[in-house]
Amino acid sequence: MKNKVLIGSLIATLFSFMLYSASLKRVQNSTIRVIGPKTSSTLKTNKKQLPKVKEPKVNSVEYTNHVKVDKGSQQDLTKQIKQVMGTSASYQVSVQNLNKSSKYARVANSSKVHGVDDTMKLFLLAAIYHQEQKGKLTSKTAIKVKKSDRVKGEKMLKTGMAYGIAYLKRAMMRGDKTAANALLRRVKPSKVNSVAQKLGATDTAISQNFTSPAGKTSADDLAKAMTGIYQGKGLNRQYAAMVLNSLRLVKTKPKLVQSISGGVYAIGDNNSAAAIVQGKSYSYCMTVWSNRNDKFAKLGKTIDTWQKKHH
Repeated sequence: MKNKVLIGSLIATLFSFMLYSASLKRVQNSTIRVIGPKTSSTLKTNKKQLPKVKEPKVNSVEYTNHVKVDKGSQQDLTKQIKQVMGTSASYQVSVQNLNKSSKYARVANSSKVHGVDDTMKLFLLAAIYHQEQKGKLTSKTAIKVKKSDRVKGEKMLKTGMAYGIAYLKRAMMRGDKTAANALLRRVKPSKVNSVAQKLGATDTAISQNFTSPAGKTSADDLAKAMTGIYQGKGLNRQYAAMVLNSLRLVKTKPKLVQSISGGVYAIGDNNSAAAIVQGKSYSYCMTVWSNRNDKFAKLGKTIDTWQKKHH
């Protein structure tokens, strides 16, 4: 009797295993339909190994809500800057009181250098006046415009014609990139980068011409350069003043200073700006880089209001 029961159990177990194997084979060759909100796709399961998903390197990603504030920054000003810039953009902001070195604010959620365009003219101007100071360029210097200098659509300057350096500087500040390219070719990018280093902008580098981007820099480097020029670092007072006065030739004020009155020396483009603002009893430098410029005007006004109250 016991043998009959044992044989029956073995037969039942074998039958169950056969059914399980058949079901497993059907599952492996079955089709699963995945339906999403707008799209659908079919995934066929089989014995082949699915491709591995490459995970992003977290250290290479800069998050908009990871805001870094330099030690010693004015807390009240820092708070206001963060409120204005919000959390929907990457940005760098630097503010420096030019009369009291202890009063500053450096706020950023991006630590990299970024491509900029017209703002790089600041460094080219500094290099031009540095060479004038050394006697390597003079008011009588003429530069012939080459075909390689030309920017499509610009008609102010003619290929093969020589123009005085003062005329080219003015044309550049009024927005002519052909003039900027001719000046940069004469001065040389390596010289511009060398002068940037002298001003403290150690991470800044200009491109070979003023095609986008014209170079790479950061808000911190822009602040060091503007402050260095204001203080006569690398340039004597006479030529430093010439650089700042050249900034007043800019055709359109950067958004950062459009709501500010007083003595303003500024340069900027769609993603960056640098400015020195002087009043009766205050003087400060502010710079910004961001992937969005819709907050620039409000940022400049906020910083200016704070400076007037805390000079």
